[in-house]
Amino acid sequence: MSDPASSPSSNAGPALAARSSAKTALDATVVNIELTLISIIQGLALGVLASASVAPLVELQWQAWPYIATGLLVVLIFWSRALLHTLSFIGWPLEFGHTFVYFGATLLEAVALTQVGDPQRWFALNALYAIAVWGLYGYDLRIVRRHADDFGTADERALLDDIVSDQRINIRFMMPAAIAFQGLAWWLVRTYPAIFIDRGWHLLLIGLTLLFSVNYLLGGVRLLQRRQAWIVSRNAQERLES
Repeated sequence: MSDPASSPSSNAGPALAARSSAKTALDATVVNIELTLISIIQGLALGVLASASVAPLVELQWQAWPYIATGLLVVLIFWSRALLHTLSFIGWPLEFGHTFVYFGATLLEAVALTQVGDPQRWFALNALYAIAVWGLYGYDLRIVRRHADDFGTADERALLDDIVSDQRINIRFMMPAAIAFQGLAWWLVRTYPAIFIDRGWHLLLIGLTLLFSVNYLLGGVRLLQRRQAWIVSRNAQERLES
């Protein structure tokens, strides 16, 4: 006669509790990895920008200054948006594809940041960078959909709806608009250098980019403010389940 204490049903509860606790611990590990990675790669990008900015700043090459300011905003946008994504939905299992796209996008970003003194190359490389970010948003949306069942409570569902909505807006509108504008700016500077380089009209193009970047950065700040309570609620729920 089998011992009831050692039956599969009696062991199921502790096993599920241990599994849930392990999942929570792994989620925290993945989040720490992501946060560290994001800060390191964007720190490197900032270093590249700083190096490229020395001559334009100390030699008072003022036409490069809007590009430097925009480059700084690009770094801040990537860093803040990536942190927001990590806090909102990243967890176990670790997504290598997502991480690899981070590296690829940062490579393009860093190369673009070296061209603060060359408008044609700046706009061309930033168009490629925008394409990489577009792909990153698409990849992240797949991750969110795979983890949709983890969002069970009302606050978690509200967070999920907000994440999906933001991802779709960026995939359908914001990133295509950024790609189109950067590509158009590159074409204008390349085709009409007498107007956009010699007469300085490239400053209008980078000025519009700067305004878009400021608005996009502030949008990320508002996004975090809207999600704060939901993110706290989700983490509290995960602790209760563990």
